[in-house]
Amino acid sequence: MMKRVIVLFLLLMPYLLCALSVAASVNKTRIETSDRLQYTIRIKSDKAFNVSEPQAPHIDNFSFVNMTSSTRSSSSIVNFKTTRVHERSYTYIYVPLREGSSTIPTQSVRVDNKVYSTKPITVTVVKPSSSPSQTNPAAPGSSGLLDPDIPWTSNRITGNTMLLGIPQRQKVYKGQPTVISYYLYTDQMVRSFNLDDEEDFPGYGKSVYEQPSMLEYEVVNHQGKRFQRALIKRLVLSPNQTGELRAPELRGSARIYEFGYMNQPLRSQDAWLEVVPLPKEGVPQSFSGAVGSFELSEDISDSEISLGEAITFSLRIAGRGNYNQFGNPVFPKSEAQVSSPMAVDKLNAGIEGSRVLYYTIIPAEKGIYSLPSLSFSWFDPEAGMYRSYNSKSREIRVKSSNVISYFSGLLDSNKQQTLRPMLSRSAYPDYPNYLQKAWYWLAVGFILLGLGLAMYLSFHRIKRTRDPESYARMMADKALKKYLQEAQNAAQQGCKDFYTLAENGLMRYLSTKLGIGMGLSTIEKLESMEGMNLSEGLIEDTKCFIASCERHRFAPHEASAGEILQDLQLLKLIVSGFCRNGGRR
Repeated sequence: MMKRVIVLFLLLMPYLLCALSVAASVNKTRIETSDRLQYTIRIKSDKAFNVSEPQAPHIDNFSFVNMTSSTRSSSSIVNFKTTRVHERSYTYIYVPLREGSSTIPTQSVRVDNKVYSTKPITVTVVKPSSSPSQTNPAAPGSSGLLDPDIPWTSNRITGNTMLLGIPQRQKVYKGQPTVISYYLYTDQMVRSFNLDDEEDFPGYGKSVYEQPSMLEYEVVNHQGKRFQRALIKRLVLSPNQTGELRAPELRGSARIYEFGYMNQPLRSQDAWLEVVPLPKEGVPQSFSGAVGSFELSEDISDSEISLGEAITFSLRIAGRGNYNQFGNPVFPKSEAQVSSPMAVDKLNAGIEGSRVLYYTIIPAEKGIYSLPSLSFSWFDPEAGMYRSYNSKSREIRVKSSNVISYFSGLLDSNKQQTLRPMLSRSAYPDYPNYLQKAWYWLAVGFILLGLGLAMYLSFHRIKRTRDPESYARMMADKALKKYLQEAQNAAQQGCKDFYTLAENGLMRYLSTKLGIGMGLSTIEKLESMEGMNLSEGLIEDTKCFIASCERHRFAPHEASAGEILQDLQLLKLIVSGFCRNGGRR
């Protein structure tokens, strides 16, 4: 019975030694109203752990200011045993609001899916020993700025914070894109704004035009009052119906320092657009819904080609408008094959920039081909009228095709691809017999060599994928032979490097073959071997050899040739023992 108790105690010893503690403390249990309270939760363990960040506790008569966290780990080696300590702490900073006693309640901390509880702590707040005029940074005669970390007092003025949506234009035409800017207006100390939601309403398409990553304030006047203003977001609205349209509503929360830090929910005030229809008089035949201010230009790749070749006509539309809501212009029917245009856009938010349309045109017959005019129309909201652009009518000379024209441009990768007529041949040349060429067999040899190398690499990859443990043992045995050979050569020469080579080779071998982590120290690797199915004699021989290596490496005098040969025999004995063991357990 006693033996069973001892065995059970030895098995549970690693778990009993794995101590984890969670404790709470304060910097002072008696503080003045001008001081700050620091409440710290500290977790310690001799093993790495995962912890969920505790929430800041609510303490009566105190205002929460800020929180900091830190992580620390240390290790020490005593008598070939490594001791590690992992520590993580969370410090919560408070300022007292009034005198009296307050109790910090018990806090629950989850560490590795287990909940630990701290002890409650009582803190007493007393009057300051010095006059307030000497300790208050916002007292008269100072800079007059409010320190965000000092407690709230009655002379602080409650301000106003709001979210406004301001349209670029209040009245727009149907299809005319307009930008609406959402600003945070405040006369308080707003440190950050979190955008939570965005509600859309019928009657428009929407895209993001700009969204800053931080608050950048400017001073403005609003309704006769001075405010700080920061841009939250800019949206592009493209109305697709007429009438009164309600702009999107933004919702979020502002982090304001007033009674300490607090979050104030905000929603943007209602913003409306008046959308009027486009004029029905004077609508061009080529109008396809484009609304905006545009400038157009054109270009053509060539004015003389051979039959079967292609020309490229490009139309560039630049400016500001509803690029995503109008169709591309189309050439009138003619004696040529005209492709659908390929559009290349360089746009911001889909409303400003440029669009280039590329048309590929292939004439069907030789002679003079008349390229018809291409028409594009749009409505200009600034002028309140329709505008049109008509490209120039051009004449393209189409020549008869020949062999030279067929092969022309093959080496010019920048030219547009073309369609060419087939070439008929009455006779074909005799091709040489490459089997009689020396360079042919040289190329075949390189190909076979490459195939052999590929098969070798494929064999190793398949073996590593299908049986990774067997592959690891095979590579470890090869590595051990290499290091053992180097160590054996050093031993025969009586060189002191024998101990360094032997220890490094043996440690890498054990890490690969036994599955021991490479990042562990030598002592930790030896300790890991004790939990494996290895003979005690083999483990003791390994420890003795490692100890001998470390002793001779740092000894003031070099080892004798006899000692080196004796340690070489011990190394061979250890290697034979691990080979008989058969690998990872």
